[in-house]
Amino acid sequence: MQKHPSPLSLRPATAWRLAPLAGICLAALLLVLPSVAGAAESACIQCHRKVTPGIVKDFLSGAMGQSGEVDCSSCHGSAHQSADDVAKAKLPTEKTCQQCHAEQHDQYMAGKHSKGWIAMSAMPTNAIQPHAYIQGLKGCGGCHKVGVRDEKVRADSPYGSPCDSCHTRHKFSKAEAQRPEACRTCHMGFDHPQWEMWSSSKHGVIY
Repeated sequence: MQKHPSPLSLRPATAWRLAPLAGICLAALLLVLPSVAGAAESACIQCHRKVTPGIVKDFLSGAMGQSGEVDCSSCHGSAHQSADDVAKAKLPTEKTCQQCHAEQHDQYMAGKHSKGWIAMSAMPTNAIQPHAYIQGLKGCGGCHKVGVRDEKVRADSPYGSPCDSCHTRHKFSKAEAQRPEACRTCHMGFDHPQWEMWSSSKHGVIY
């Protein structure tokens, strides 16, 4: 009786015959993927990869950039289209973040951080400080901008928003904001040495 080859013995030969076809499919896939990725990138990303590559890298490494649902225009508007109209780019405020993060915005407004600008403005010596030190956000204003600022103050110094005081733009990492080092940015120094007190305590030493 004639013996027929086992189906298992045919598999290697079949695999070798299919190898060229698999190679062609893989090559086609590799050719298609770059074009798909390029098509997904907005004009903002393509331009700012050259102008501000660090910002693009941070944004794309964050949750918003990786979601595929948030683009530069989501926060900055779409009026800015070229290097000639940079001034048209909208600078985000806490209201901008509220559109997607309503719960977090309400938590912020209910806390002391939202009153940061008011607390600084209430100081009697505030009025005699140099403009850059307060309104220019270089000294006290650099940290107290975590509080809500009225439109007049914001028009004078539009940069920075309360939200990116704790999780830096443009990655906006929640994990970063939860680390003690994020608080140290402002809560340190001779006039409010919370970081020094905490870091030299048992809690800080254990951390």
